[in-house]
Amino acid sequence: MNAILRLILLAQFLVFISFAAEPPVSGTFTGDGKPAQLAYVSATKGEPFDGKDTTVLVFTEKDHAAEKHADIIASFGKFGSALILIVNSEGKIISCEVAHSALAKTPFSSSGVIEMKEFKNENGEMSGKVSTGGEHESLGQKWNVELTFHTKAP
Repeated sequence: MNAILRLILLAQFLVFISFAAEPPVSGTFTGDGKPAQLAYVSATKGEPFDGKDTTVLVFTEKDHAAEKHADIIASFGKFGSALILIVNSEGKIISCEVAHSALAKTPFSSSGVIEMKEFKNENGEMSGKVSTGGEHESLGQKWNVELTFHTKAP
């Protein structure tokens, strides 16, 4: 095996190990000051928007991997608190749905106050940081998101 191929395989292995060592979701998701422990994330292919491919990212407290329409069902609390995002191919958030168990008026949409940073979609993996940049109010309720994630790309 030549040296270049070995280096490529080593690099791929190191990327895999670094993702495997980190939890898929870390950070905070609060509703009226109460934390939700988002531990699961999935990515599925969404409908095209403005001529670009989209991905639906579903963050939940409980494992939703077996659910075909997790984005819809998570909105109604089946998997505990949830955050459902639709992002375009560049990682720009075009839709945000908040479903936090501590909030009375949920789910609700809140686009424009949440953004993606350090988005990557390469080697079959997606990762990034999702942030509201502090607490926001929607429908008289306060919520905040500061999450880092990685998951298999759709």
